[in-house]
Amino acid sequence: MKKILLGFIIMLSTLAYSQNELATSYAEKGRTLVMEKKYQEAVESFDKAIAINPKSALVFHHRGLAKANLKDDSGAILDYNVSIKLDDTDFEVFYNRGVSKYYLKDIESAIKDFDKSISLKSDFANSYLFRGYSYIELQKYSEAVKDLDKGLQLNPKSGSGYINRAIAHIMIGKNKEALDDADKSILYNPDDIRGYNIRGQAKAILEDYKSALEDFTEVINKKPDDAKAFFNRMAVRLNLEDKQGACSDYKMLKNLGEKPNSEMEEYCK
Repeated sequence: MKKILLGFIIMLSTLAYSQNELATSYAEKGRTLVMEKKYQEAVESFDKAIAINPKSALVFHHRGLAKANLKDDSGAILDYNVSIKLDDTDFEVFYNRGVSKYYLKDIESAIKDFDKSISLKSDFANSYLFRGYSYIELQKYSEAVKDLDKGLQLNPKSGSGYINRAIAHIMIGKNKEALDDADKSILYNPDDIRGYNIRGQAKAILEDYKSALEDFTEVINKKPDDAKAFFNRMAVRLNLEDKQGACSDYKMLKNLGEKPNSEMEEYCK
């Protein structure tokens, strides 16, 4: 009986080892699929890994990332929750959960996750940057600037960091600082039209209307249905006493579905 029992134990041990290998294989395949941006296939591979081994914090974390890339932030958060329950020492999973909460507009809860991420790793730029973005959502612009200062110190090439700090600077009346940040945003991320929009606004506030006009025109060239850019350019043209240009922009605003303005209707007769 002892020999049979020993053989049975060895067989179970070998089977367990084989199952763990299979779970690891599915997990590795899932990570490869994420890198290839095949997110749905990655989720399916992680599903198989979890079915075999539901105790891996890392696999739940990675499945959450795949779901987040599929814009399933609610599903991602459920996976991050399990991952954190299994292992609450990974700064990155708190950061990623915070990002998903940010996009779901659960801002105060997102900030708590960024706080935790920073407490676990104090030199990770993105935790400060996203906490700064979150403070902007709450209209806490001074707090946002402090976090964005730190994030940009750690990652001085973040175009999104500069554009968000420019927004915060505009909102607290630091227009020259906003102008400098918008310049850097455009330098590091020239495809983000927000940089041109904010720079144009800062220039207009500083009464550099001709240069502001160029920025708003650049936005319109990149995004011809941007009503905000047409409105801003119209305002600049009014300050430049360019009636024809202002009325042309007003006409475009109406074509884009904006409500008629009685003063502009009278002005453009």
